[in-house]
Amino acid sequence: MTQPVAPLPLRLSVASADGLLLLCAVLWGIGFVAQRIATQQMGDTPFTFNAARFLIGAVILLPFVIRRGEARTLTTLVGGVAASIALLTAASLQQKAMATVTAGTAGFITGTYVLWVPLLGLLLGQRVLARVWVGVALTIVGLWFLVIRDTVEVQSDDLYLMGCALAWACHVHVIGWAVRRGDPLGIAVVQFAVTGVLSAVIALSIEPVSVDLLCAGWGSILFSALFAIAIAFTLQALAQTSAPPSHAAVILSLEALFAEISGSLWMNESFDPRKWFGALLMLGGALVATVTGFRRPLRESVRPQPPAAD
Repeated sequence: MTQPVAPLPLRLSVASADGLLLLCAVLWGIGFVAQRIATQQMGDTPFTFNAARFLIGAVILLPFVIRRGEARTLTTLVGGVAASIALLTAASLQQKAMATVTAGTAGFITGTYVLWVPLLGLLLGQRVLARVWVGVALTIVGLWFLVIRDTVEVQSDDLYLMGCALAWACHVHVIGWAVRRGDPLGIAVVQFAVTGVLSAVIALSIEPVSVDLLCAGWGSILFSALFAIAIAFTLQALAQTSAPPSHAAVILSLEALFAEISGSLWMNESFDPRKWFGALLMLGGALVATVTGFRRPLRESVRPQPPAAD
């Protein structure tokens, strides 16, 4: 019987790791546009789209995991299943909102997960620096300018994205717990597979799943599965072997900027001055909050990982 092959240790320079993180931010930002296009091609079928892209993403990563002995452990399985619950919630809420919001808006509001992480960290006994709270305040003000329209009523699509951001933050903490006990790449495959299967079950129950529907959105599905899930998550995992946590937090938060740029280039979307002001405040808040982070460093990534997973 062939023995499992242990992964070879690999270290990058910090500059190279930061470059990979920037590429991740680009791929995730463009991924928001692919999700919007999918809603136009496939209609309001978020579970069908997620089922297809997560299952394909898991299959793409499977050859890189199958011979890793540490990937076939109970702790890896448990960690992946636990992470999939938060991932399913986040991805479903996000894709549901994509039918009615711009790619840039989705990118910025979803990006507030980096601020929910320290808030949830307080519940775990982590002490947070004052600069983090300054960042939270800036983000709340920016969010107001970004999502409040003609009235003070928050629209349902914005609530979906706020729930999505909270679910991503929960996922960060779950992953932080899981990767210290299991294999990160194995956990990624498990969570993608479980999320895909659960999404498929829900889709078959409440959505008009058909071959024609999947064919209509095949381009967006494949792009998201290959670039936004399989490649970007793997690059993040590689980059975080060397990149300091503060680098990862700041650079990956730029996915929101690339989401807005991508939406403007491919979908003719733009922000009015009020929304641009709100977006800049939110981005500034994310930078202020994540540069210093925690008094006691967190080992979690700032994005759902095998290091996300938009």
